[in-house]
Amino acid sequence: MNKKLLIGIVVLFVGLIIAAAISGIPAFYTLGFVVPIIVLWIYFIWMVRKKKAKIFPDQMEPKIAERRFKMLKVFLLVAGISLAVGIVGVVVHNVIYALSEIEESVSFAIGLLGLMAFVIGNIGGLVIFLKGRRKTT
Repeated sequence: MNKKLLIGIVVLFVGLIIAAAISGIPAFYTLGFVVPIIVLWIYFIWMVRKKKAKIFPDQMEPKIAERRFKMLKVFLLVAGISLAVGIVGVVVHNVIYALSEIEESVSFAIGLLGLMAFVIGNIGGLVIFLKGRRKTT
């Protein structure tokens, strides 16, 4: 990956987080924290789809690189499924509340847990990706 592009992405993430912290608008907190994580997930999916995109350096042993690649795919799959579950859980909660005016907490808790699992899956994928990118001597 181009080093300038990576630096640009990091600066964008930090800028969004700082902007979210400065503004008092709760919706901007979501944009400041969730949008960069979704962008990171999309980037990882794009890298995995290319498969031969030199995700890991050539000096790494092929068996280790293949194992890390499989772990990265598992983390991305879990993150994608948990994102879908989180969104569906929150939408179901809002629909039930709109139709019956009863506060229903089970689907809301499922939605929040799904979104937290999405964040954890992305962090796990990022750790595997960055550990794999380190050059071993």
